[in-house]
Amino acid sequence: MGMIPRGKLIGMQVYNPNGTFVGTVQDIALPLGEGEMGIVVTTRAQAMETIPWSKISAVGDIIILKENIEIKAPSVEMAAPQAFLAPQMPSTESRAGRALKSITGVFKRGGERPTCLTCGKPLTYIEQYKRWYCYNCGKYV
Repeated sequence: MGMIPRGKLIGMQVYNPNGTFVGTVQDIALPLGEGEMGIVVTTRAQAMETIPWSKISAVGDIIILKENIEIKAPSVEMAAPQAFLAPQMPSTESRAGRALKSITGVFKRGGERPTCLTCGKPLTYIEQYKRWYCYNCGKYV
């Protein structure tokens, strides 16, 4: 691998060797003293994970890892800030289903559109894929 500018790495998507999405690069991790450089990734479970450079197989349009990284999902209570959770009645619905409804309720309030975490521009909801898209960054959020 040759030299890769920091600006190119930030925002790149990271995938396991088997093709599963791991997350998006948020920053570069530089060691103090001895150690190995790495990348800081926000996983699809919204957890921060540091991946050592030695575990990266290839960097191009995306980053491919040498070995699978297990994504640790944070608890449902930590996934959504408490300020956004609506009071709920006991039901037979799963905890994940309730959390998803409360999070999507945030996007529906007052007609406000969510903004991209990378560039801060408004996101557009693509109904076909049921995902938010940033036209400025050219990525799904």
